[in-house]
Amino acid sequence: MKTKASALTDIEKSTLLQGTDFMYTAGVPRLGVPRLSMADGPHGLRKQIGGGDNGVSKSEPATAFPTAACVASSWNPENAERIGHAIGEECRCYGVHMLLGPGVNIKRNPLCGRNFEYYSEDPLLAGSFGAAFVRGVRSQGVGACVKHFALNNQENFRFMGNSVVDDRTMREIYLKPFEITVKDGEPAAVMSSYNRINGTFSSENRRLLTDILRGEWGFRGIVMSDWGGTYDRVAGVRAGEDLEMPGDTAVSLKKLYDALQDGTLPRADADAAIDRILSVTDEYTATERIPRLDSAAHSALAAEVAADSAVLMKNDGTLPLSGDEPLCVVGALFSDMRYQGSGSSMISPTEVITHKDAFDRRGVKYEYARGYSAGTSPEEGDPIAEAVALAGKYDTVLLYIGLTDLSESEGGDREHMRLPEEQLRLAYALIATGRRIVVVLSGGSPVELPFAGGVSAILNMYLPGQCGGEAGARLLFGEVSPSGKLAETWYKKYSDIPYGDEYSKRINELYKESIFVGYRYALTAGVSPAFPFGFGLSYTEFEYKNISVRQTDGGAVTVSFTLRNSGKRPGAEVVQLYVKNNKNSAVFKPERELRAFSKVYLEAEEEREVSLGFSVRDLSFWNTGKDGWTLENGEYTIALGASSEDIRLTVSLTVTEGVTATSPYPDNINEKMKRAEPIDDETFSALLGTPLPNEPPVLPLTMESRFCDFQKTFMGRILYNAVCGVAKRQLKKAKKLPAGPERDNRIKGAIF
Repeated sequence: MKTKASALTDIEKSTLLQGTDFMYTAGVPRLGVPRLSMADGPHGLRKQIGGGDNGVSKSEPATAFPTAACVASSWNPENAERIGHAIGEECRCYGVHMLLGPGVNIKRNPLCGRNFEYYSEDPLLAGSFGAAFVRGVRSQGVGACVKHFALNNQENFRFMGNSVVDDRTMREIYLKPFEITVKDGEPAAVMSSYNRINGTFSSENRRLLTDILRGEWGFRGIVMSDWGGTYDRVAGVRAGEDLEMPGDTAVSLKKLYDALQDGTLPRADADAAIDRILSVTDEYTATERIPRLDSAAHSALAAEVAADSAVLMKNDGTLPLSGDEPLCVVGALFSDMRYQGSGSSMISPTEVITHKDAFDRRGVKYEYARGYSAGTSPEEGDPIAEAVALAGKYDTVLLYIGLTDLSESEGGDREHMRLPEEQLRLAYALIATGRRIVVVLSGGSPVELPFAGGVSAILNMYLPGQCGGEAGARLLFGEVSPSGKLAETWYKKYSDIPYGDEYSKRINELYKESIFVGYRYALTAGVSPAFPFGFGLSYTEFEYKNISVRQTDGGAVTVSFTLRNSGKRPGAEVVQLYVKNNKNSAVFKPERELRAFSKVYLEAEEEREVSLGFSVRDLSFWNTGKDGWTLENGEYTIALGASSEDIRLTVSLTVTEGVTATSPYPDNINEKMKRAEPIDDETFSALLGTPLPNEPPVLPLTMESRFCDFQKTFMGRILYNAVCGVAKRQLKKAKKLPAGPERDNRIKGAIF
C-alpha cells in the first residue's frame, strides 16, 4: 500500500470516507493518492458523460448485454464470466476502475421491480453466477462491486423498508449468494442496501458488515453505501461501512471530523476503513487503459449468450420454423424490441438488432401488424382488429408480447403479475382464429400466461440485450437449439405465491414464508406451477442412465451418470442435482434443494459421462439454537433431473459425519412449517424469537419518507409537484425525438 491512514490529517480522513463528483472516491493530491472511478452496471457499462447523475442518454456507448434474469437462464456461469470479461475491457477503455455490479439478491417475489437485474430465486445459482461475473471483470484488472447487501427484495419503501426475517432464513437463503460471490469471486467491494434488517439499517449493521462479511467470510475489500443509502454516518463507519456514496455531503464531513476529534468515532475504525479504500484504490487505478474496443466481438457475444439463455416453454412441433413459409408477425415488441430494463442500469447501446432487423437481414417473408401500443404512444384505429384480419391470411402467426417499460422498473414494484390488458385481448383474439400461434415473450420477470393452452409455442427471450433480435431469429429458425432453463418458478397465478397479498405493502416486510422461497415452497406445499424452476424444452431429447455416487472421507460427494443426446440435432442439457432431505429431520426443510448443476453440450446421438459434486457440509441447516451450521446424520436422496419436478434418476446417500440434531423450534411451529403452511403474525413472532415491530406513522415527513407521501402535506405537495413536473417535461421532450434507442432511453429515464 502506497499510503496509509496514519499519513493523513483528520480532514483528509473525513474526506476519504465519502465519495465525490457522484462516481469517484476522493483523492489526496498532497500525497498523490488518485481518485477511483466507478460506473453503473451490471449488464453493461453506464459511463456517464459530464458530472452528476445525468441519465443514460448522456452516457458513453457500450454493449448492452442480456440482463441477469436472462443470463441465469443459460445455467452456464461461464456466460457470466465472459460478459464480465467484456465489460471489464470496456471499463478499461473508458478509464473506469470499478463496476457497480453484479446484483445477486434473491428473487423472493416476481413483482419486485428490479428482478431483471438479479439472477435467481436459488442461492446456489445466484451465487455461482455472481462469482463468475466478478471473476470476469477482475480478469481485466477492474474491480467489481457486488450488491445489494442484504435482503433487498423489494423496491417499494426502499429507503425506509425493514426486512423482518429469522436468522435461519437469512443465512440459508438471502446471505448465501453473497457468501458464494465473496468467497469464490473476490469482489473489490460490497454495496450495502437501503433497507433495515430487523430494525437496523444495512449501512449501520455491524453484525452484517463486520462480523459476518469480514469476520466469517474473510472479505478484505471496501464496503460502500448505495447512492444516498447512509443515515448515521458515524455509526456506519463504526459498523464497517467504509465509503459513503455519492458523497460531497457537508453534513457527513463535519460529523465525521467532529467524531474523530471527540472520540465518538474510534480512530482504529476510521483508519481501518481508510486503509481498505486506499488498498483498493492502489490496486485498481494501476490498471492501464486500452485504446480501443472490439465492439463487434462484444455484440457477437451478447447475441450468443442471449441465444444460449432463451427458454422454450412450450412447443407442439411448430418450432423450429423452416424460414421458407410466409409468416404473419404481430406485436409492437417485434420492431420496438425491449432488450434491457429501466433504471440506473440502462445502457446506451453500441447497436441494436431488433427482431425485425434480424428477419429483414435473413430475407424472411412476412407481413406485420402492430397489434397494441408499446406503452409510450397511443395506437390509432383498432390494432387488434387489424391484426386478426391479417392473421386470417396465414397458417402461422408470430406474436411478440411481454412486459413494457411501463410495466417494470427499478424504483417501484409491479402491481400485479399480468401482462398488459391490451396484449391479453390480442392473444385471445388471435387464438380464436384457429391459426398456429407462436408467442415470443419479453420481460424481466414471470407473468401469468392464462392463454398458454391455446398457443403452439412459447419462446421466452427475457431481456436479451442489444442483439436479442438476432438471438431470437437463430432459435425460431432452428439455427440453434433452445437450451435455457428457468432460474425462477413461473406460477400459474399470483395468488399461488405465499403471502403475495402482503408483499411490498408496508414498511415492515415480514418474511413469513421463511426458507420456502420459489420452488422450495412449490414442492413442499404441493403447489403446481405453470412452469417449474429449472424447466426448459429443446429441439432434441436427452436420456439419463447409470447413476452412481461416491463419497470421500473428507465429505466430498461425487455423483456420476451417463447423458445421451438421443435426438437428431445438437443441443445442450442443464443437468440439475437436488438433494431430498430425510423425513426424520429434527427441523423443517424443503422437499428438495439444488446442490449442483452443469450445462452439457452434446452433438446429435452423442453420449458422455457427467460428474457433479458437492460437499456433504452443504446439507447443513442454520441452527438458531446453536447460532451455527448443523449437519444431520441420516438417509438423503440424491435426485438428478431436467427440472425441479422432472426427476430422472435417484440414489441414496447416507450421512454419518454429522450429529443427531434436536429442534430449536416449538413442536407446533416445527410441524406446521414442515408442510409450508401459512402462519399468522403471532406464530411468525414466535419463529422470529422477538415481538414484531410496529408500523411507523406516515407523518411527520422525514428524509426517509416515501416520495408519494409528500402529497399528504401542503409543503410536501409543492415539492412533489415540482419534481414530478421536471419528469413530465423530460418525458414530453423525449417523445418528440426521432424513433430509435436515444428516444427509447430518454423515455425510460423520465419514467424512472
